[in-house]
Amino acid sequence: MRNRSLSVLGLVLLNTLLCCGQTPDAVLTIEPNWPTFYRGEFVTFICDMNEGEETDWSYQINMNGQDVIPYNFYKSYILEHLYQSGEYHCCGLRRSSNKPKCSKTLSVTVSAYRPRATLTAGSTTIPVGGSVTLSCSVETSAGWKYRWFRRTSDISEVRIDNEENRDISVTQGGIYRCDGVRGNPDFYTVISNEETIETKFSNKVFVTQQPNPPQIFSGETITLTCEVQGGETTEWTYEWKRSETVLHRINSKDWTFIVSESSSGDYMCQCRRRDDWYSSTQWSKSITLSVSVTESSPVSSSFPVLLIVGPVIGVILFILLLLLWRHRQFKDLCCIRLFQSESSSQSSTTNHGVNQAESHVYSSLLHGNSCLYETIQTRGATGNERSHHPEEGPDYVNMKPDSSIG
Repeated sequence: MRNRSLSVLGLVLLNTLLCCGQTPDAVLTIEPNWPTFYRGEFVTFICDMNEGEETDWSYQINMNGQDVIPYNFYKSYILEHLYQSGEYHCCGLRRSSNKPKCSKTLSVTVSAYRPRATLTAGSTTIPVGGSVTLSCSVETSAGWKYRWFRRTSDISEVRIDNEENRDISVTQGGIYRCDGVRGNPDFYTVISNEETIETKFSNKVFVTQQPNPPQIFSGETITLTCEVQGGETTEWTYEWKRSETVLHRINSKDWTFIVSESSSGDYMCQCRRRDDWYSSTQWSKSITLSVSVTESSPVSSSFPVLLIVGPVIGVILFILLLLLWRHRQFKDLCCIRLFQSESSSQSSTTNHGVNQAESHVYSSLLHGNSCLYETIQTRGATGNERSHHPEEGPDYVNMKPDSSIG
C-alpha cells in the first residue's frame, strides 16, 4: 500500500514539472576531481543534461562568464593545460528548443607553480645485512604516484623499476632522487633533493704507525698504515680524517708525511671500494699523535730578526773601528811633536859641556789623551842627570840613572 502511494506521488510531481515546462538541472563534473590542480595539467569536463539522449543536445563550458568551450555535440571535453582558477558551469541547448539548460557553478583551484617532491631517509647508512627506508612526498594534493632514481660514482642515474610507492626499502648505496607523477597525460613534479646512502661492510679496520717512538718532534717523518681485515683482495680507496675533518684520500694503504706542531690530533681511516664509492667500511679506532716542538724552532723563528739586526751591528762596528783609527793617527802625531821637542833640549845640554854616551827614548800610549814619555840616558862618571819637571807633560815619572854619579 505504501509503495503504491509513493508511485502515485512521483507521477504527480513529474506531471507537474512537465506541465510547467521545468526539468532537472544539468550537472557539471570534472575528472580527475582533485582539490588542487597545477598549471599545465589536463582536466576533463563532463556536462550531463539528465534527460533525453546525449545526441539531443549541444554543450558549452563557461568560466567566470566567458565561454571556454563553445557549443559542440560532445558532453565530455578535455581542457588542455589548465592555467587559472575560476568558477565553471556548463549549459546544454536542445536541438528542438532554443532555451538553454545550465548547471550549477563548480570551483576549480589552480596553483601557479609546479610542486617539488621531497625525499627523506630513515637513515643514511645501511647496516651490515640491513636496509634503509626512503620516503617521497608531494605537498597536499592527491593522485600521485612516484618514480625513484639511483646513481653511483661510475653509473649514470637510472630509474628503479617496479617502484611507484611512496616508501621503498633499499639495500644498495648510492645517490637517490624521486619525483611525483599523476594525470593523463602524465604531469610531473620537480625532482626531489638528493640523498646519499652508504652501505657499510663488516670488515674491521685498524691503524698502525711507523716509527712509533715515545715522543715525536716537529720535522720528523712518519708513516700511518690503514689495514683491512679480510679485504686484501678488494681494491680500496683509503680515507683519512683527524678530529672529524677529512684530510687525505689515497689508493695506497700507507700515508707518509712530515709532521709539524699542527699535526697533533686523533687519526682514523676507513676504506671505500673503488668501483662503488658508496660502499665502505666503518671508521677505525683512532690513533693519537702528539708532536713536540724541537729546540731548533726558536732559532728558526728568530732568523728574520737576525737578518735585520746583523747588518746594523756590522755598520756600527765599522764606524767604531774608523773612529779608533782616526784617534790613533792623532795620538801618533802628538807623540812625534813631543819627541822633537825633547831632542832639541838634549842638544842644548850637550853644548854646555855634558858628554852623553847613549840616549834611548821609549814612548808608549798609556791612557786617555795623554802620552807618557820615558827617557833613559846612559851617562859617564862626570855626567849629570837631567831633571824632568812636572810641568813639561801631563804625567810625572821619576827617572833613575843606570850608574852612580861620580
